[in-house]
Amino acid sequence: MTAFRTVAAVSAALTITLGTVGVSPAHAHDVNRINQGGAVYVEGTGYCTVGYNDPHNRRSLIAAHCGHEGARVRIADRRNGTSSAIVGTFYRSKSYDNRLGNDWAAIQWDDNVTIGPNSISGDPWVRPHQVTPGERVCYFGQSTNRVNTHVTCGTYSGNVGNTFFVDAPLTRPGDSGGPMWVPGRGFVGVVSSVWAANSSSLPGSSNYVVGVLPEDGPAVSDVELLGLYAQNALLPVGGALPAPVADFLRTAFAQFFSFVATLPIAIPGIISYN
Repeated sequence: MTAFRTVAAVSAALTITLGTVGVSPAHAHDVNRINQGGAVYVEGTGYCTVGYNDPHNRRSLIAAHCGHEGARVRIADRRNGTSSAIVGTFYRSKSYDNRLGNDWAAIQWDDNVTIGPNSISGDPWVRPHQVTPGERVCYFGQSTNRVNTHVTCGTYSGNVGNTFFVDAPLTRPGDSGGPMWVPGRGFVGVVSSVWAANSSSLPGSSNYVVGVLPEDGPAVSDVELLGLYAQNALLPVGGALPAPVADFLRTAFAQFFSFVATLPIAIPGIISYN
């Protein structure tokens, strides 16, 4: 319990910020093509970024917190502040619980929408457990990357189920839903949120971009996310320990926090969902 209380103290300064922004759409015009990384305006919520296109099923994948079930969607052009007529409908994952697990949704497009290719990530998927800590992972978001068209990259820092951390410059409101991928391998998820550590003298107080693979998996508890943070704080990728030893200890951390997550313990104030 002493070790657990120490890790809980590390987490006290952490917040989760979901990246949408509430703004009004501009006048409608004929922009009925949606590209990977393109902007959408979800009625009642705001702008988000499209993560992956599925032309066969006439849908795009995005973050669930970007909208409410059944919300109508416009294709937006944030360069000039205009948007299309309403051309899509937003459907959340049935397993989404307003937290980080299963934070994905699909936009079902009307027949008059042209769905572009996945020119940023490519079509293949790489699941989080198939990515090695330390691998390079990139993201594209409409707020962060629209103007300079560059991508933002960082270091893969592990996963809990379908939710994963990337040590990278933080996303901004409007980036949510955007594609995350392993260069040369494929799409790994959509931008979900950020885990932002406030200024602290504690070791390993890093910021992480949080991504989610857009398919249903087990719920992810705050305790398990805390365990993932603890792994990175105490056993950073590329640290002093030999890789096999560090990997063994990271696995032990994950198993310990998965067990703790099953206990009837209330841990208020660890994470704030905004």
